[in-house]
Amino acid sequence: MPFRTAKTKIWQYDIQVRGRRLRGSTGTDDYEEAKAVEAEVRAQAKNSHAERGACTLSQAFGTYHVDICQHQPSAATSASQAKAILKHIPGKTRLDTLTNADLMKMVNRMRASCSNGTVNRRLQYMGRACRHMAKFYGAALPDLNFKAPEVKEAQERIRELSQDEQRRLFEHLPVDLHAPVTFCLMTGCRISTMAGLLWRDVGETEIIFRLKGGTTMTFPISREMRAFLASLPRSNVIEARRFVFTRIDKTTSERTRIVPKGGVFNTEFRQAVADAKIPDFRFHDLRHTFATRMLRQTKNLKLVSQLLGHKDITTTARYAHVLVDDMRAALDDFSPVSGGDPQNFPQSVDATL
Repeated sequence: MPFRTAKTKIWQYDIQVRGRRLRGSTGTDDYEEAKAVEAEVRAQAKNSHAERGACTLSQAFGTYHVDICQHQPSAATSASQAKAILKHIPGKTRLDTLTNADLMKMVNRMRASCSNGTVNRRLQYMGRACRHMAKFYGAALPDLNFKAPEVKEAQERIRELSQDEQRRLFEHLPVDLHAPVTFCLMTGCRISTMAGLLWRDVGETEIIFRLKGGTTMTFPISREMRAFLASLPRSNVIEARRFVFTRIDKTTSERTRIVPKGGVFNTEFRQAVADAKIPDFRFHDLRHTFATRMLRQTKNLKLVSQLLGHKDITTTARYAHVLVDDMRAALDDFSPVSGGDPQNFPQSVDATL
C-alpha cells in the first residue's frame, strides 16, 4: 500500500512484482489516487514481464517468496536456501538458459560445505520456485531434472527422550517454555509449526497444522489436549495474542511470540538440555519421542504416519525398530512351538551359534 514520510505529503510506493522491487513517487497527495497509481505500476510491470517470457533466477526466488514462502512458518529457512543457491548460480541467470549440468555443478560445490540432506532440500526449493514461475507466470523453463542430482542422505538417527530425561528437562526449563515443549511431545509437531500456531486454527475437535512446503493437516484434539489448551495463558500484547504459544520477554515482562529459529527460545531450550545433562538431544527429537511412544502404544505404523503428517509411509518406517523390539519381546515370552513358555534346548558340543 502507498506510504509517505514525515518530510513530504506525496505518497510513495515500494512494491515487489515477481521478484523485482519497484520504488517511486505516485506524484499525488491524495491517497485514493496514490493507490490507483501503485496499481497501474504493478499492472505494467506484470504485463511487461509476461511479454518477455523471460525470468532470472533471482526474480523466480523473489516471486516465490512473496507468493508462497512468506506465509509459511518456514519463511526464514526458505530465504536462506535461496541465498545459498545464489552463491553458486548468479541471480541474473535466466531460467531458460539453465541446464542439468548447472544443477549438477551446484550440487557438487555445495557438498563440500554442507550435508547431503541440506543439498537436497536446496535443490528441491529451487525446483519449486522455478516451476512456480513457469506455471503461474508463463516463464520459459527448459526440461530440467531436479531429482537426478539429489545425493543419498544418511539415515536420520532416532533419539527418544526417556522418562527420566524428560523429568530432568522440565526441571531445568524456564516455566514459560513448559507449555510449548509439552505440546510438541503431545503432537510430534515441528518447532516452526508450534511457534506459528494461531488460535483461529484451533477448533473444537481438531487443530489445523501448517506444515513445511505450504501444506496443512488436521490433528485431533483429545480430552487431554482440550484440557491442556484451556490452561494456556494468553498474551496481553495485541501482536502476540493471536498466537497459541508465547514466552515471557525478560526485558518487558510481556508475553511475546516465539521465534522458531535462532531466537531466545532455542537458546534457553539448549541451555536446559545441557543443565539437565541430557546427551545428544535436539528440539526435533521431541518429534522422534512422540513417534516412538505412539508406535509402541498403538502398534499401528499407518496411524503414526498420519499423525506425523508424512506423505509417504516409508518415511515413517524409520521408527519400525520399535515394532521389532516389541515382537522380539513377545517371542521371548512365548513359544510358537509349544504354545506356551519358551523351551530349553540342550547345547550341542558342535554348536557354532
